[in-house]
Amino acid sequence: MSRRRKSRGLPASVLLVVVVLLAAGGYWIFSQGGREGSLRTVEELDPSLYYSNANSLRGNTYRINAEIDSSLGNSPDKGRLFSITLRDASKAGAPVILPVLVPPALGSLTIQKGQHYLMKVKVGDNGLLSVEEAHKP
Repeated sequence: MSRRRKSRGLPASVLLVVVVLLAAGGYWIFSQGGREGSLRTVEELDPSLYYSNANSLRGNTYRINAEIDSSLGNSPDKGRLFSITLRDASKAGAPVILPVLVPPALGSLTIQKGQHYLMKVKVGDNGLLSVEEAHKP
């Protein structure tokens, strides 16, 4: 009676499946982190500085955590103007309301009243906040 040789280790097909699953999981994690990862390093907008002198902030880029308050206007050439309420600043008491311009390049965003967005905004030459990126959290 001959003995069968016991195999040690996993078959190559099982190892291949494990490697493929790990690679797919890593890709998914890095692709999901890329959307909000760009906002992680951007400084948060201080509304008191913006209200005191928006011109001093010209050209700078900031992050805001906003809820859409209402639509103020729409221009096919310049974009859509919204009033937003800052979510983080409402802890101080009265809600902080700011105007933001969503340029035509971001026309694929379907923005409605009450929606929550994380936005990357740039302070324009006239002091108006222009949205560069917007993501729902």
